[in-house]
Order: sequence, then C-alpha cells, then structure tokens
Amino acid sequence: MTHNNIETLRRTCPTCEACCGLVVQVDREQQKIISIKGDVEDHRSQGYVCAKSQAFNYIYEDGERLRHPVKKTGDGWQAISWDEAFDTIAGEFTRIRQQHGKDAIAFYVGNPLGHDFAAGVYLQSLMSVAGTERFFSAGTVDQHPQQLVCWGLIGHEWLFPVPDLDRTDLFICMGANPVVSQGSIIGKPDIKAAMNAIQARGGQCVVIDPRYTETAAVADQHIAIRPGTDAWFLMAFANVLFSKGAVDPGHLAPHVDGIDALREAVSAYTPESTEAVTGVPAATLRQLVDSYCATDKAALYGRIGLCTQEFGMSAHWMLMAINILAGKLDREGGMMFATAPVGGSGPGAESSEKPYGRWHSRVRGVPETCGELPASLMAEEITAPGEEVRALLTICGNPVLSVPRGDKIREALGSLELMVSLDIYINETTSQADIILPSTVHPEHSNVDVTFQNFTARNYASYSPRIFEPEAGLKDLGEIILEISARMAGLGRDEMEGFVYQGMVDMGCRRAEQDGYALDAETINAAVTGDSAPERYLDIMLRTGPYGDRFGANPDGLSLEKLKRHPQASMDLGPLQSRLPDVLRTPGKRIDLMHELFDNDLPRLHARFDELTQQAAGTAPDNAMQLIGRRHVRDMNSWLHNLKPYVRGKDRCTMLVNSADARRLGLTDGGAARVVSAVGEARVPVEVSDQMMNGVVSIPHGFGHVYPGSQQSTAEDLLPGVSCNDLIDESLDVASSTCVVNGVPVSVYPA
Repeated sequence: MTHNNIETLRRTCPTCEACCGLVVQVDREQQKIISIKGDVEDHRSQGYVCAKSQAFNYIYEDGERLRHPVKKTGDGWQAISWDEAFDTIAGEFTRIRQQHGKDAIAFYVGNPLGHDFAAGVYLQSLMSVAGTERFFSAGTVDQHPQQLVCWGLIGHEWLFPVPDLDRTDLFICMGANPVVSQGSIIGKPDIKAAMNAIQARGGQCVVIDPRYTETAAVADQHIAIRPGTDAWFLMAFANVLFSKGAVDPGHLAPHVDGIDALREAVSAYTPESTEAVTGVPAATLRQLVDSYCATDKAALYGRIGLCTQEFGMSAHWMLMAINILAGKLDREGGMMFATAPVGGSGPGAESSEKPYGRWHSRVRGVPETCGELPASLMAEEITAPGEEVRALLTICGNPVLSVPRGDKIREALGSLELMVSLDIYINETTSQADIILPSTVHPEHSNVDVTFQNFTARNYASYSPRIFEPEAGLKDLGEIILEISARMAGLGRDEMEGFVYQGMVDMGCRRAEQDGYALDAETINAAVTGDSAPERYLDIMLRTGPYGDRFGANPDGLSLEKLKRHPQASMDLGPLQSRLPDVLRTPGKRIDLMHELFDNDLPRLHARFDELTQQAAGTAPDNAMQLIGRRHVRDMNSWLHNLKPYVRGKDRCTMLVNSADARRLGLTDGGAARVVSAVGEARVPVEVSDQMMNGVVSIPHGFGHVYPGSQQSTAEDLLPGVSCNDLIDESLDVASSTCVVNGVPVSVYPA
C-alpha cells in the first residue's frame, strides 16, 4: 500500500509519566497513523520508547470506543444528543443538590486526567460549583502519604523531590519498579539506561523490594524487605546516621528544626532490633548506610510501594528526613526539585490551612486528606443511612477494578438516582451509569503534560499537537466538564470559560508583581496566543512562569508559540537546580522534622512494632502469606486490556510465589491457588518464581474483567484475570487516610 499524503509530526507519549518523544507519521486523508517511533533527536528519550508508546493509536482505532453520548434504557444503550445529555445531567445534579445538599453528589476521578491539561483546569470549576466533600480519586490508592510529607516539610503538597539520576553516584530505590512503570515521580525515559549510566561512571544502584523486580535485575544489589515494614527499616537507617555522627543537613542546616527530637524518636530502632520484623539483616542495612554516607552524590527514593501500606506516611517521612539529615536533599546528585515551566511551584505565601482533617467521611468519620476521602470507602459513603450519595460522576476512572472492595462499590452503584460517567468505554464501572459521555482521545486534541513537568529528572517543556480533527460531534474532555459546570452554575458555556480565563489573567498579573515587572490585563489580552481557550491559558502560564518571556519583558523567554515552533516535542530547560530555602512555604521557612503529622503517628508506629516483634518470635499459620501487587510493561492499571496487542501471549494475571513456599503450600507451577482474605477469595493461576521473598505472593493490579454488561470484548475474552482489589479490605494508613493494598494478610491453598 502506498501513501502519498504522509505527514510527520512530533509529540510526546501520553500514556505514562515518562512522556517520551515520538515521531508520528500520519495519513490525514485516510485519518490513519502509519507509524509511531521514538524520536532519536528528543533530548530526553533519545529514541527510546516502550510498548505503551503505541497505545494512544490503538485506543483511537478501537471499534469499541464510544463516539457519541449514550443513555441506558430498558432496551440497552441508546444514542442521545449532547444537549439532552447536558440538560439531564445539570438538571438532575442541581435538583439533588437543592433537595439533599451538596454532599449528596460525589465525584470519582481516575489517573488519565493527568495527561489532559484542559480537563484538569475545568475540573476545578466543576468542583467549585458542586462544592461536594465526597470527592474520591485514585490518589488515595496512590500517593497521598507523599503529598502530606511534602506539605509538612516544605509547605508544598505538589512539589515532590525526584532523584537527580543524571548526576547521582548511588541510586537507592524503595517500593518502586521504574524499569516497568517507566518512572513514577521521576519523569525520566529509559530508567534502565539511566541506571546503566550510573554504573558506567562507577556508581551503584540498590533496589529494596519484597520482589526481585525488573529494576532489581538491573541494579547492583537487591535487598528483600517484608511488605509494610519500610518505616522501621528507615528509622533504623536514621538511627545509624545519628550513631555514626553522619548528620549534616548542609546548606539546609540553618532552616531545619527537630533534629534532636527525631534522634529520640528513632533511638529504639536499630538494624539489630528491626531485623526480625523487616527481614533485612543488620549487617546489610549498616553496609547500605555506610555506602550512602560515603557517597557524596546519593539519592534515596521511594514511591507507591511505600505509600500504600499501613504506615505509608511514616515511611515517606523517614525517607525524606534521611535525605535532609544527610545533606542530600536539594543537592546535585541527590533528591532535587524540578522547576516547572508553567510555574506554580516557586516562592509563595505561607498557608495556614492544613490539607487534612477539614471534613470527615459520614460513616466512619475518616478525615479527608488533600481534599479527598479514601476511595475504598466509596460503597459505604454511597449507601450511608440518611446521608446517601444520590448522584455520582466518574471521570476516566474504573474504581470497580482499581479500588479495594470494588465489588462492593459496583453493588452500591445500583442505589444511585443518577450516575454519569465521562469515559470512552463501557467498562466494569461505567456499565452501571445512566449516561456516558465520551471524549476525544489524544490524536484528536493538543496537549501539554503540565502535571508531569513538575516531577521530571531534567527540566523541560513540551507541546503535543492535534493530529486529526475529531469525528463530528465528539467533544474534548475539558469541553464536557466545562459545559456541565456552566449549566450547574446557571451560566452559558462562554461565560464560564470567560471566568476561567479572567482567573488566569489575574494569576499572571500577580506573578508579575511578585517577580517585579509590570504587566496588566490589557497587555495579556492583546498578546496572548493559542488555538483554543486551554491553549491561551497555557500561554499565560508559560509566559509568566520561571522561563517565560514575561509578555515582552524577557524577549528571549518562553511562550506557547515558541514551544510550538521547537523542532522536537520537548524543549530542554536544563538540569535540576537547588531551590531551597527559596520555595519553602512553611511557617518562617522552617523545615520541621517533627511536624505534628509525623509526631502524632509515633504511638501507633511504636505499638505496631511491638506487636510485629512478638509475632516474629512465634510461628505463623502454615498457609499465611502477605499479598502485594505488581505491574507489567504492557499494563496501565485497567486501561489497556481491550487492546489486542497488549493482552496477547501467556496469561500474566498470575500469583507469583517463591519455590520454597510453593512446596510448603502444595502449589505447582501452572496449577491454581485459592487465595483467601478477610473479605473474599479468588482462584488464581500459579507462577512459581524465586523473584518473590519467602512468605509473600503477588497478584497484578487492574484485572477482573468478568462482569456482565461491560462492552470490552478483548479484555473479557483474552485476559479477564481476577481483581486483587476484591481481596483487600477497607484498611487505611490512618495518618494519611490512604488505602492499604500492600502487605495484605491472606491464606493460600491449592485450588
């Protein structure tokens, strides 16, 4: 087949945080993407891509993707007009709010929103209009402990430190598998190559994980640790720092409080006293601390595996505290902070409002964190006697598979008066909706990955152009959210958009005043560019951001037009720079190592350690194991399982188990196991693998495509799997209201 109308475009991959550079060949006449390859000239990815780079095209072409609004009827799904959909949704949401109060409406938001700048902006408007306290998202099964620690120590909930991989000589990776995830709060394409580069310059990589992961296979050392015990391992790590006299916060020393109190808090935890609980030999931990102290450029990094456990916040507190104590936070080769081109993470006013405990769940009284309630409590909140949720809006999320007790959530959805889903598929969650509104997908709209430029290992700005005009009648996700919020507010769409735009203009003027240059609304209005309202917002943010042209005051600076003209999808903005103490927003610009967030959790931490120490001295039941999750490079939560290229091959929804445990439990490779927890059980294929630590089994996240009514035939037929989340109860890290999904007690038997 010949193609005479081939055009070559450059964009970034919209599937994960790495945001690799792509060269995309398209036939606009046929509305086809001909090829997607890595861009060898992209300064970040240098031609690297993983299997997920093709996903946005497979989704674009998927015949089961929704392309028009539908409503549920007695005869099945029926196509409806946008006006009917919007009128019904806004009318019913408004009625329910007026009759039953704002909290009779609930939202659930999934991870794909992170790759859609416009949707993220307009969601803020919708949340403001709705005003509900019943807001749920993937964040409470994800990273809230990290967000709280960042707020408690530096005053920024969204300014995460990332490992400076390009310059470090020791990379210690805990509770993460970035070779498979392609980085999480790292923003570094091809982590394997980055680790190899560390080794080539004489450095070392260490992975601490209950499983010998794909990342561990690249590392110089793998340290197996029992699930859920990272906080005590890190407290013992800090204890050794104190005992060695190796505490020196460096340039942050004048700003750090609580060092002596932290010394006391960790005094009972030594490598010897924690060994029986963590499973890490004392000598191994001491050697690791010696290496960390002896290496000038060292980065201690942890991610989701640390977050989603019983003491997730304490684990991240200790991780960040160690980087501070050793003088490796905000230092070249250590853990550093990116400078996002859209701004927002620079110096700012201190805030007295705490991002936790401002309201509570109705049934258990669990405090919110970061504006959200734990997603695992959705079912009980929906059905709360006398305070029921009557209307639910889900946005790009599938909590029935991705949240603990998803089975209960699906059951609870049947009690709603109205459920609306903004999604491109009829899946295990959206199949329960009354109305589904599909949006364009990435080839059909432009985007800037604003979120992930905050977490990158090297500063950059990117722009991804629209490849194809969308099919007639399709709307961008941001447009849909804007329209719902406008109608709920009793405004026209243009009027609501005008309010959002004016807010951006006001923000730009405030930034100019803070940075000491003149800028007014008239200048912005006359000079702003962009092919859509979201692009105009981006132009304002970029031009008043840290690299911006300041609307002429800095002519060599960045603007959206300059970014669009760049020959690659991303523009290099240089290595990470020291940003502290300038960007601290804590009271008095102090780093309080014993903030109340952390100090208040110590009694619980101490008591649990005593329990585990006693248990370690006893004998566990023969069939007792601990359950952890895992990911595969062709998985992205539950998103990609309706795409045949990503589910072909052997079944990967298996239970990994160590060979010694398999013999003890009577399991055989290729056989089946019955996994029983406090709330459910599942029959799972067995894969015997000495990747696993003794006493630990692993089932991947995002499967369980077994419910009737879903219209994802590839997922259901080729790789349905089981949902590990149906084995997980509503337990929380109470300090952060985060779901505990790692280290879950289970019993395992031959099936």
